[in-house]
Amino acid sequence: MFVRSELLYLQDGRKTAVHLKDDLPAGISVEIDLMDHAPQQGQTVAFNLRNRDPLELLDYKIELSGLGLAGSSEMMVNGFQSWSRSEALAAGDRIATPAKMLYPACACYGDYRSYRYTGRHGRFHSWTYTYLSDPAGDTVWFIGSLDESAGYTLFDYDYYRDRLLIQKDCAGAVSQSGYPLLRLYFGRGKLEALLDRYFHLLGVPRRLPPRAGGWTSWYNYYTHISEAIILHNLNELARLELPLEYFQIDDGWQSALGDWLECSDRFPAGMQKLAAEIRRHGFQPGLWLAPFVCNRGSRIFQENPQWLLRNRRGKPVKAGYNPLWKGWFYALDFYAPGFQDYLRRIFATVKDKWGYSLLKLDFLYAAALLPRAGKSRGQVMTEVMEFIRAQTQGCKLLGCGVPLGPAFGKVDYCRIGSDVGPFWEFTLKGLHYRERVSTVNSLVSTIGRRHLDRRAFRNDPDVFLLRDGVPKVNQNRLTPDQRYTLFFLNNLLGGLIFFSDNVDSYTAAQLRRLRSSFPNLETVVKRVHRDGGFYRIEFTVKKNCYLALANLDGKAYELTLADGPYFHAERFVLQPGQRLRLEPYQTICLYKVEPREDKPYLLGSSGHIYPGAQLEKLIVRGRSVTLQLHKHASPETKVFLAVPRGMINLQVNKVNYPVTLKNRIHFIAVPFPEN
Repeated sequence: MFVRSELLYLQDGRKTAVHLKDDLPAGISVEIDLMDHAPQQGQTVAFNLRNRDPLELLDYKIELSGLGLAGSSEMMVNGFQSWSRSEALAAGDRIATPAKMLYPACACYGDYRSYRYTGRHGRFHSWTYTYLSDPAGDTVWFIGSLDESAGYTLFDYDYYRDRLLIQKDCAGAVSQSGYPLLRLYFGRGKLEALLDRYFHLLGVPRRLPPRAGGWTSWYNYYTHISEAIILHNLNELARLELPLEYFQIDDGWQSALGDWLECSDRFPAGMQKLAAEIRRHGFQPGLWLAPFVCNRGSRIFQENPQWLLRNRRGKPVKAGYNPLWKGWFYALDFYAPGFQDYLRRIFATVKDKWGYSLLKLDFLYAAALLPRAGKSRGQVMTEVMEFIRAQTQGCKLLGCGVPLGPAFGKVDYCRIGSDVGPFWEFTLKGLHYRERVSTVNSLVSTIGRRHLDRRAFRNDPDVFLLRDGVPKVNQNRLTPDQRYTLFFLNNLLGGLIFFSDNVDSYTAAQLRRLRSSFPNLETVVKRVHRDGGFYRIEFTVKKNCYLALANLDGKAYELTLADGPYFHAERFVLQPGQRLRLEPYQTICLYKVEPREDKPYLLGSSGHIYPGAQLEKLIVRGRSVTLQLHKHASPETKVFLAVPRGMINLQVNKVNYPVTLKNRIHFIAVPFPEN
């Protein structure tokens, strides 16, 4: 299985490559430590460098072959950072080679300069962790890095050679006398159990926040926000009395990108008074910052050029290109003298003086674009995240644009996909840019990284968009089916559910849809099966079982129900063997009915995205039923109860309802508020 180990380093100005099986130079050794756990818990393996004289690391990799994994059905491919596309891919799939024309403006967002894309079928690479599923889908072979503080870890697997290359991105790290090259966890078994074990070994705190909802300004107004716009949306949202936790002000409030202690003149009352107003309306105030980037128009760029991250030629390092920020923007050097003090002042001002309790920290990858101060990029990113966590105690953190490994356990919420847009797919998708703004690109990662929720942090799948909007202003080009698919999957798989629409522009139908997500309930995903762009997702809410069918493809998909019966508010009861057709981009959610012959039972309900989930109490005593809904249940709720044959009416909450017959099912329908 273990074929090769190669260490590349720089010492006394000379580049040297050594192999584990070779005679190592005097004073250098690689020690391998094995720790066996119980058979069902896997094994931990550590590769540690020992060196007598200081040396600079350039690369370390090990190669495994003959693993017997070529028959695996899919491999989990975790992208480099928050926005990078992440999904399970089969041997016949491929990761297309990105267009070179993208590199000047976009390479810094992903791994395009650190990994050589081949575009071959069955050649996949995954950062920090991966797993390969057996064809039956019951067990997986899991492998993950237990130490990203030494550098990012890359898993590069070739299906057709059955070869796994594990690489530590340690370039720039200086080893004085020793260095933790790799620390890995291997396991085989049920995915959920292996994930639990992996994050336990990582030491990620289990005290994560409950599922939350909120509003953010970005996807309706982008940078064109003002105090008046924020207050208008705040008032309209409060009027609806929705059970939302957060109200977040996104990009556009600051005087310039990088100047986080000064707000724009479009906010004359200042950010402290705005936070107080948000609290007065019953929400927790949130604020967006990008603490490691700036643009040329900022005061920090003009007055503190020594804080700019610079390459070996002394040139400022570009962190990306954004027309909304007037072009190029630049990375800041975490280790530059005085810069960390500036960050401390920012965080103290925003959380203690202004009073913001949720901080969305964006473009965090920029802090670690280059090795710095004798540390690898992964070391820099890890120290940055530890610093941020220490300076923001008492706040909830939402990480964004961050490599996920260093963020595990350091943030409360984290983006796990690309930005959505008011369109399904980016027009130039053929460029194969994995971090592109695209609704379907985001949804693929939302499904692919679902298992991180409640283990690493709470997943932020980005926002849903229900509005119609205004042409050339904020028009939503998503079709009704695309809007519902985004709305449903974000609610199903997310731990932080945000939207950006101006609710006073909603139609009655859009408002009903919004209310159908309340109460905002925790879900447990049991199984996901993919067939191209079609996903079958089995999950539970409380003790109820559900089946979600999501078609992300532009072609219709037909299937036969293998089990059931299932309830859908519009399709009524679907029996085993029944054929279903999902139109392009359509999603439906079915409640699995548990039939009874001896007494009335729940068929389902309308008014909630999970039929019947808004019921708090269902007590059956003979011909009398007590029903109670959650306090935040939609007023559009209608509960459907099946009754035994021969029963002509049923009393619910002391009101008699006549029995109706449909598709050979005797039932009653109870509207709320009740008659």
